[in-house]
Amino acid sequence: MTGSLLRPWLLVPVLAGSLAAGQIWLSHLRYELSLETQKLNTEKQDVLSESGKLRLELASLTRPERLRKLAQEKLGMKPPGPAQVVHP
Repeated sequence: MTGSLLRPWLLVPVLAGSLAAGQIWLSHLRYELSLETQKLNTEKQDVLSESGKLRLELASLTRPERLRKLAQEKLGMKPPGPAQVVHP
């Protein structure tokens, strides 16, 4: 009878060890997720910075004055003459 009374007390250290191992595992997961979050935030900032640079470059390349100059110099285009304009 005394052997059956000791068995529940033997489970206490086993359960405590299991809970401790679970806590360590969860702490490790939190640490890994924190590192991954930092990495992704850094990548996000890099992408946003690059996007801003590309938007600025696009705005510069599509300026009407630049396009007009390229059309005249590279393509030989010129403003339409009075006879070429159709009025509705």
